[in-house]
Formats: sequence, structure tokens, C-alpha cells
Amino acid sequence: MRRRLAVVWRSVASVSLLLLTALTLPAQAAAPADTLVVGIDEDAITLDPMNFRHRQTETILRNIYDGLVTRTPDMEIVPELAESWEQVDETTWIFRLRRGVTFHDGTPFTAADAAYSINRTVKEGAMGGQTSPRQGLLGNVIGAEALDEYTLKIETDGPWPALLSFLPFHLMVPAATGDGLIEQPIGTGPFRFVEWQRGQRVVLERYDGYYGGSPELPPVGPAQVRRVIFQVLPEPATRLAALRAGEIDIMVDVPVDQMGAIEADPNLELLAVNGTRSFFMEMNVQKPPFTDPRVRQAINYAVDVQAIVDGVLNGLATRTPTLLSPQAFAFDDSLEPYPYDPERARALLEEAGVGRGFAMTIDTMPDNRSAAEVIAFYLQQVGIQAQVQTWGDYGAMIDAIRRGDRDAWVDSWGNATLDPSDIAEPKLQTGGRGNYSGYSNPRVDELLALAARSSDPAAREAAYREVQQIIYQEAPMLFGWVAQDLYAINRRVEGWRPSPDSRINLHDAVKR
Repeated sequence: MRRRLAVVWRSVASVSLLLLTALTLPAQAAAPADTLVVGIDEDAITLDPMNFRHRQTETILRNIYDGLVTRTPDMEIVPELAESWEQVDETTWIFRLRRGVTFHDGTPFTAADAAYSINRTVKEGAMGGQTSPRQGLLGNVIGAEALDEYTLKIETDGPWPALLSFLPFHLMVPAATGDGLIEQPIGTGPFRFVEWQRGQRVVLERYDGYYGGSPELPPVGPAQVRRVIFQVLPEPATRLAALRAGEIDIMVDVPVDQMGAIEADPNLELLAVNGTRSFFMEMNVQKPPFTDPRVRQAINYAVDVQAIVDGVLNGLATRTPTLLSPQAFAFDDSLEPYPYDPERARALLEEAGVGRGFAMTIDTMPDNRSAAEVIAFYLQQVGIQAQVQTWGDYGAMIDAIRRGDRDAWVDSWGNATLDPSDIAEPKLQTGGRGNYSGYSNPRVDELLALAARSSDPAAREAAYREVQQIIYQEAPMLFGWVAQDLYAINRRVEGWRPSPDSRINLHDAVKR
């Protein structure tokens, strides 16, 4: 068995290894000492901070804009443009803003700008007739109002204790700019926008008038480097070659098969951080035989997920017994991941009337293909004729899944807030925006609604723990893992470390 599995691992890794060994790049100049170059795998999709749901876009924009609050690398919420806040009743929050902050065009930042930024996100049609795709990331917020020049009121349509967990993802823009942000972003952040060569790079320069950022994240003051370039390099092997040549200083999304090459290079350093994204194989619970919980449980018993963590992910992940990360609020640590038990899997398939097996297709994107192939291998060992279909376009894959005729898919969902509502509601609530499996349970819906509205932390925790107990038994997915995010840097870079929420904040970074 282990020998056959090793063959699978070798086969799914071969393409990336060939790319790494065969690639040659034309010689280019190393990045200057006053410039940090970050090699990213995808271009930004916009420079409007209210018009995206995309990690790379957020990485870039987070260096141009600031929020009312931010997170430390340890995920603690701390003040940024807001100095303090209080919840005055169940639906009203008051934020007192920092004085003396200016936008990159020299105009002062005030509560009117903050109110505009919040309202442009949550109000229907507030973006030139369109509604912000980030509206759902402010949950129950119904609007904001400037009470005076430096006092902001945010109102929700009911109790929403998770507000502060979501606010770090919402950036403040000048009210006077309106909808022109896509071409000329103007923020209060440590770097100002210079140019965007679509498909190639985004160039930023230090804003010398920067107020300094969060006092909880020293050093406070202008950025350490003069210029930042986000260079688009889609292929991991290309990014690594550029890093080794000194053409980039930070590399994102390091594949595990490149770890050895990085660790062997004395000029490079590999950095790992616990991620906040849960990986799983979701099943179409509306399509037989996945309508039967016994089949879904059998799939969980049939797959040695720890072997995937160890063999495919090089041990750089943590198994999860349900959907939540172990770092999340209310994670139920009484649950143990399903053990690898193929005999139990076969018995459950017999009970469900499919003991002779059935055919299924596992959909996946290239990034998850290795894991999907190993899952298919294990399912084949218990009589399930599993095959993998790799898609080139994520939107096309999700569209096909939404039509309801697909079997299963290896995917992930981020939970950077570490609040369960950020992942449990979209994935498990009946009709949730990310509930592609068609899962529905009235008790789960009731518990999620209770937890979302309760101001009692103990009641919220109890509700989310019960949700985890239910889905553990009903198994709408093959529960997977939370992976570590891998970065590589040139050792000349100091003062920067990755954050669990995938932000690349370059305010503190310096190159020696």
C-alpha cells in the first residue's frame, strides 16, 4: 500500500519538479537596496478596496490603505485609524478616530471619510450603481454616520458581536474620490500608488507624511524602504529563480517541493505561518449516493488524511475534525479527526447498499490536484471508482458545481477573522453563499442564527460547538486540514514576517 501511494505522490509532483529543474531565465538586474520586490502569483483584479474578494488584491491594497483597526501578526485586534471604541448598546458602536492623519493627496482623514467608506461597502448600489462584493464581510452593519469630525457611529441591524473581527478587512477611502479609486487609489497607508502595469506589476512609493500606523505595531513612522513593487510571476519555479537571482526579495506561495532548494541556499530563508484557510473535499449531498450520511462517513474513514498531510504537504498542516481551524473561537477540541479505517468504510458502504462501489469524479484546481489524486487513490482501495478532473478556471468549476450535477470537489475556505460565522454560515447554512454541497439542517440553521446574534460569548461558543458535533456525524465533507502558508525571502530582508491572514504588510520591512 505505502509503495503504491508513494508512486501516486511521485507522479503528482513530477510536473512542478520538471519546471523547477528545467527553467532558465534571462539575466535581470537585482532589485536596488531601497526597493522591496514581492513576487506574487496573480495580478490584482482592481485597485478599488470595495470591489474585490481576492487575496492578492488585498495584499497590495493593504499597503496603500489603512483600516479603523488591524491585526498583529499574532492575530490580536489593535487600533489603527481608530484610537478607541465602545459598544454603547446592542446595535451601536462608537469609534474615536486618530487626529492628524492625511490621505496621500494631503487632505485630512475625518469621520466623514470613514462613514463614506463603510456606507459604500454596505449600502445597495453605493458603488456607482453596483453593490460591493465585500458587503457580506460586514454582516449585519446597516450604516455609519459621522457624529463630529473625529467620531464615527456604526449601526447594526441587531446584536453582532463579531464586528471587530471583520473590521480589519475594510479600508478607509476619501469621500471626495468617489468611484475613481480603480485608476487612482488614494489612501492613508504607508505607501502611495505610482503605477499599475496590468498583468505585470504594481509600483508603490513611501508616503513620507504617513502618521505612523498602529502604535501597537512598532516601529511607528514612515516606511523603511522608498519603493515597493509587486511583480506578477504566476509560475512558482519562475518566482524561485527570480528570488535566487536577487530580482525579487519576497516570494509568496512556496510549493512544498521547492522547500529543499530554498533551505539549501544560504542566501534564502523559508518562513512558515499557520494559515487560516480550511481545506476539505465537499460532497454533493443532494445527489445519490452522497445523500446517505453513511456513505459520507465511509469516505472519511476510507481516506488517510494524515498521510496526505505528511506526504503531500510535507507535514506543514494540521488535521481538522470539522470545518473550523483549531485557532478559531469555539473550536471543539473534544472531537478527534476520523481515523483511517478502511474496514469500517467498507462496512458502512455495505450498510448503505453500495458495497460493490460506485463511480465518482473529484473536481479540483491545479493547486489541490496532488491531494485530490491521493484521495482518489484511497477511495479506490475501498471499491469506489474515483477519478480526478482538474479545472483551469475556478469560476467555471464553481459554476458547474452550482448546477448540482457534480459529485465532489477539493476546495478551501478562508477564515481570517477566526470567528466561526465567517466560515460556518456561508458553508453550512441552508442557501449559504458558499454552500455548494446543498447541505441543510434546521437545527444547524437555528444554532448559526443564535450564535450570530448573541452578545453572550458563552452562548455563542455552546452553539458553535453543537454545530461541530452535528456536522461531524453528518459529514457533508471529507474533513481535511489547515495548511501552513509558506514564503521565502532573501536574507537581506529584515523586519518582516508573514501573517496568518495572508497579508503582506511592508511598513516595517527593510533591506540591508
